[in-house]
Amino acid sequence: MSKTKLHGLKYILADGTRVASVTTMINDTLGWNKQVLINWAKRQTMEGNDADAVMRDAADIGTLTHLLIQGHQQGFDVDTKDFTRNQEKAALKAFAAYLEWTSKTKYKSYAAEVSLVNEELKVGGTIDNIGKVGDDLVVVDWKTTKYGPYKEHKLQLGAYTYMYEAAQPKAKIAYALILRFGKEDSKFHVHTIKREKLDICIEAFKKIVELYYMKSALIHLRTALRNIKTIVCRYMQTLPIAFDVSTHGD
Repeated sequence: MSKTKLHGLKYILADGTRVASVTTMINDTLGWNKQVLINWAKRQTMEGNDADAVMRDAADIGTLTHLLIQGHQQGFDVDTKDFTRNQEKAALKAFAAYLEWTSKTKYKSYAAEVSLVNEELKVGGTIDNIGKVGDDLVVVDWKTTKYGPYKEHKLQLGAYTYMYEAAQPKAKIAYALILRFGKEDSKFHVHTIKREKLDICIEAFKKIVELYYMKSALIHLRTALRNIKTIVCRYMQTLPIAFDVSTHGD
């Protein structure tokens, strides 16, 4: 499997309508980390680095790590030809951290890269992993970032929990896990989101969905008003510039 398999996913409702992803809705509505990214990009530039290239490289390492984990769980070989040697080395270190974590927790994966579309909220998303730690059913998100998790990551997992339970009514997620795997030291960092926090994140995400669609409606309304204004202006241009008003006495 190549990295193209994890990109370009489209989320389509039953009526054929394409909808945004969970992460798109959160980022477009809240945009919490924009200033963090701006500051990071400035530092990269000051150090003589191409910030966009650094971000693409990190994203590719994350993608390859996801593929290695999925291949290990599902028993397929990962095609690494689309990745550089340095990206492969970094991803293998992160993968080693994953193996250590699964060995210590006896984690059992049930499903990987679970794509879902929720008709109620009109949103799509892909869960990294669903599995069990002991008797507990958990939703898991893999990260290869150096820092975090951030608030939007917790909202994301709240959304995934809601969507998964809606798709699988008999399932009950006990808690969520964010696993950060080191690309340099092969260490793992576990962040647990308890069920009560997930429930708060679920309600918060529902409000985000409302805001997202309100914002979209306002954008469409603004565009419609602009188009109407253009039509009116064009019509006004077709009218005579002045009227011949004559006063006739009796």
